[in-house]
Formats: sequence, C-alpha cells, structure tokens
Amino acid sequence: MTALTRTALAELSAVLTVDPNAGWLLRRGLISWGEGESGGEAKRKLINQIANVPAPEAYRLAFDRWQRSVADRQRFQSMRLRLESRLYIGLSRDSALETGVALQHAYGMPMIPGSALKGLARAGFGSWLAGQDQALRYLFGNDHDATDPADLESGAVVFHDAWWVPDPKTKPFVGEIVTPHHGDYYGSEGHKPATDFDSPVPAPQLAVQGSFLFVIEGDSGWATLAATVLKQALLQRGIGGKRSSGYGCFLEA
Repeated sequence: MTALTRTALAELSAVLTVDPNAGWLLRRGLISWGEGESGGEAKRKLINQIANVPAPEAYRLAFDRWQRSVADRQRFQSMRLRLESRLYIGLSRDSALETGVALQHAYGMPMIPGSALKGLARAGFGSWLAGQDQALRYLFGNDHDATDPADLESGAVVFHDAWWVPDPKTKPFVGEIVTPHHGDYYGSEGHKPATDFDSPVPAPQLAVQGSFLFVIEGDSGWATLAATVLKQALLQRGIGGKRSSGYGCFLEA
C-alpha cells in the first residue's frame, strides 16, 4: 500500500469529509493506493463519496446572486437546459482518479467553461449559417485567421461559464463505469490484436447530472442570436466527452 498524502493531511481529511468540498475530495481524497483490486476499490469508494456530496448552502446562495446579476434582458440572455443523460466535461484534467471534471474552484461544483461553449456555438454557427462571414467574425472574433495584430478582433458577445442549477432532489455528481475490452490493443498502440476473447476491465469514473444555467452577455440582438445557436448546438450535438455514446446532450428544462 502506497501513502499518497502526508500523515498530518490524512488525519485532517477525516475532519474535512464531514462537510466536504467535491473539488478537494477529487484532488486529495485518495489517501493511499494499492496494486490490483485494492486500488480499484479505493477509487470506487472515493467516487461514491463524491457522488453523495450535495450542493453546499454557500453555492446555493452564490447561484441565486449570479441569477440576479444577469437578470437584465437588455444585457444578458440566459437559459436553463437539463442533461438528457450525463455529462463528461474536463476529463483530461489532472486528478488522482485519472478522470477529471471541470469544477468551480471555490465551491467544488460542476461547471461548463465558457470557452467550450463559445467553441461549440462557433461550430454550430458555421454549419447552420454558412456564408454569414461578417456575422461570424463579429460574434466570435477573428484571432484564428488574422495575420496583422492590428486586425485582431474579439467577439462581440461573452459566453460565461455555465453554472450547475441547485436542485434539492438531485446531487451534481454520479458514478459511472466504463469497461474497455481491449486493454492490450490500446496499450500497445495497435501492435497486439484485439480479439473477442479479451476480458472487459471495469473502470470507475465520475460524471455530472442535472441542469445548467447558460448566460451570454452582449448587445440584445446579437446575444439572442448567439443564445439561439448555442441552444441548438447543445440540443443536437451536445458537449463534452463520449458524445458518440450519448453523453453530453441536453433537453429543454
């Protein structure tokens, strides 16, 4: 068994788990690691612990404050959408669990980065409103193709991070199991063949469930257009990882 934290921090963790922050658990909750089945069991226990963390009262108050601050319809366009299934967002972020998730640092609650939403909306705009180059440039800027620094333009609207909507009936996190069947094939970069005799290896992971509040800031007309494009992209394309397996798609709240 390998200790992953100093003894003092391991003792402190017992106190902090009384009212835990999911972000802290994700980074520091794995106290020790063993090889084989014991290591997998430690991951499963930690994921189950995080999945049982409710939204703290401080987050509920912060969410209410955020809602009030974006209530001006002349400046902000907001919408609530709920996940059709579950969401993988921030999978590649560093984590002791080897499966990350995008979190608000202060509250440890899930969020969808505004940069990801902007990229999704831009892709949707290019597909559904092809040929509208001036509108595309105005909404999203042109830093990807400008050759002269003087020609750089930022987008006319701001895609804010999407906040998870507090719900007393729903916890934000949920445990998932992924069972890759061909570990030797992927581990050898294709040099070992994948066969029907390969055994699945259950891999516990952490996903997000529930609803999110999406907010776009800017001129009323342009923000409305951007919100419409983003909404259709979230409903039809989804966001995050494993979308081909049905994750990350949204429905009307």
